[in-house]
Amino acid sequence: MRLSKSILLSAVVLVALVQTALASIYSQLQFMKIESPRDGQDVKAGSQLTVKYVMQPLIDEQTSPGKALGLDINFHRRSGNKKQQQLGYIHKKCPVAAKADKYVTYTKKWTVPENTKPGSYAIDFVEKVQLRRTQITSTETVKINVIDD
Repeated sequence: MRLSKSILLSAVVLVALVQTALASIYSQLQFMKIESPRDGQDVKAGSQLTVKYVMQPLIDEQTSPGKALGLDINFHRRSGNKKQQQLGYIHKKCPVAAKADKYVTYTKKWTVPENTKPGSYAIDFVEKVQLRRTQITSTETVKINVIDD
């Protein structure tokens, strides 16, 4: 009985250590910071929207946990917190190049389609990331509202 309690305790400690290590790795994976659009921003159909993101330096304290391989920016209809139909691409295969020691900012002007009805929409930033032994896809969603004139 005592042996199984110590095995259980060891397993719990091991799981906690693995989760801490993974959390540390994934917290370093923010290769991109979205500056525009802002979550909840109001836009008008037919108007220009500035899409702006910043790629962080590749090396942080002499280590590189990975690198961004690609970025697509998509436009979706949404209902509440659920994405509905994808309406189009804002930018496919966006640049993701970064410098070893400085931030690089990318800006794209995109016109909201004139036939877009007022309502809730989402802009997805879909980033493909290369780690040492694997690739992952990370998606960040910015919610916007299309309003009447």
